Amino acid sequence: MRRRYPIGSAITIAGFLSILLLLQGCSSTPPRSGVHFPITRGFHTLLPSEQQRILIWGDPLLARMADEWLRSHHYSNIQMPPQVSHASSDRNAAFAIAAEANADFVLFLEHEEQKEGALIETQCDILFNISVDVQGLSVERRGSVLRGNAHYPHCVERNDQTFQNLTCQALATAWGFRSSGQLEIPSDLACTAGQSQPTPNR
Repeated sequence: MRRRYPIGSAITIAGFLSILLLLQGCSSTPPRSGVHFPITRGFHTLLPSEQQRILIWGDPLLARMADEWLRSHHYSNIQMPPQVSHASSDRNAAFAIAAEANADFVLFLEHEEQKEGALIETQCDILFNISVDVQGLSVERRGSVLRGNAHYPHCVERNDQTFQNLTCQALATAWGFRSSGQLEIPSDLACTAGQSQPTPNR
């Protein structure tokens, strides 16, 4: 005698198997290419030499990141005065401090945090749309000689790692170690992009 299975049980089993296949498909779907890598833009017309003095001015966390990056690129005459926590847009104050310290360049560092407006996410909820901007000023010329900016196309956590990656890549783009745009390589490598020397002054 053949067994008879209720139609309801067959439908339940089929539905369960469909859900499993759907979940498996979702979990194996790779993320969109490049969405986890910062987008940068930057340029320079003049770079400080390794012997010249650089005054870092801006947010203390970004200043510390910039100090580490500069020292890793053979800059040793770096100064971070107590006024580093002042408004980084106060150029006159920065130039005055730079003159007292005999600094040749002032490196401004700023960051912006928003809860919306990321390239691929309109709302960040508990995360943030973060960008880091660096600007180098020549004390002699009293004008901007380098700029760099870095931001993620998606919302990210507000932590030291995020600021380190963005600061590093903004500086690397300003110095010409990597090109502007979105490079699909890790942040620690994108800071030099395989180059041992920055692009020459333009």
